[in-house]
Amino acid sequence: MTPLHTRQSGNILNKLLPEKSEEEEYVFVIMNSVYPAEGSQFIAERFDLKGSTVGRECSAEEKEKKRNDAVLKDLDLAREVHLMKTITPPTSTPTHGFHIGARLKSSLLSQLRKDVKFLVNCGVMDYSLLVGVVDMDTYRCKKSLADSKTIPKTVDNRPSLSANENAKIEKRNKTIRRAISMTSFPLRTAIAPPLYMAQKLYNLADITLSSVLTLPLPYYGAGICGVDGGALSVLHGRRLGHRCVYYVGVIDFLQPWTMRKVLERDLKGIAGYDVNAISCVDPKEYGARFLEYMNAHIT
Repeated sequence: MTPLHTRQSGNILNKLLPEKSEEEEYVFVIMNSVYPAEGSQFIAERFDLKGSTVGRECSAEEKEKKRNDAVLKDLDLAREVHLMKTITPPTSTPTHGFHIGARLKSSLLSQLRKDVKFLVNCGVMDYSLLVGVVDMDTYRCKKSLADSKTIPKTVDNRPSLSANENAKIEKRNKTIRRAISMTSFPLRTAIAPPLYMAQKLYNLADITLSSVLTLPLPYYGAGICGVDGGALSVLHGRRLGHRCVYYVGVIDFLQPWTMRKVLERDLKGIAGYDVNAISCVDPKEYGARFLEYMNAHIT
């Protein structure tokens, strides 16, 4: 399986010759993009997730200013998941966070564990899981909303009825509904089995169609600049009940665990921050916390 950490495309050693200094050597690291070309036109949400919680939230100003381009973080997703858990019956199948199903979640976490093990052995930390969410129902919802705004409002000019007349009408309606219910019961019993099979076939067709429609999204340059991060870099699932596509990749994995980082952690501890919740922790602890967070917020 292809690693999810964004592949390094090449190292370019470029020797620059400043006028008033000695010859210097710079290393440029070029990596694959997690998002496809023209992704800003259809990506509805962006997440940068580390597993830490101190300072890991998108400000209200950024959300207001950038809207869909705002980068949401760990606390934003954690609060949403907590809210969804409180309003969802405990007996129902979990669909909070990034919902991709049990099979895909197992494959994704398995690959993330391999990536994290590699990064821990390399002694690096501070990396993130970058997630881009494409809501496949967005445009359909927008169209429906636009159509609803064009429907003219009707004015009810019917004369008002007295309370006695309303009671007579309601009694008559109840009698009609009861008669319809009694006569339709045998019919409903007879058609129940084919309706059940039709529902099963509809669900299967919906899942198949959802996968076909999201492979891959048409965008400018799709045939030239597609995402090449392996099978798990583009996932099909649901987000808050909507069909969606997830673009996934591990980024920013070049920060080594140095003495400077050790001092940063200690100073933040002295300042009163929870040293177990800040981003600056040793690679082994960082990797374990990273995987724990992803397991809790992917369903």
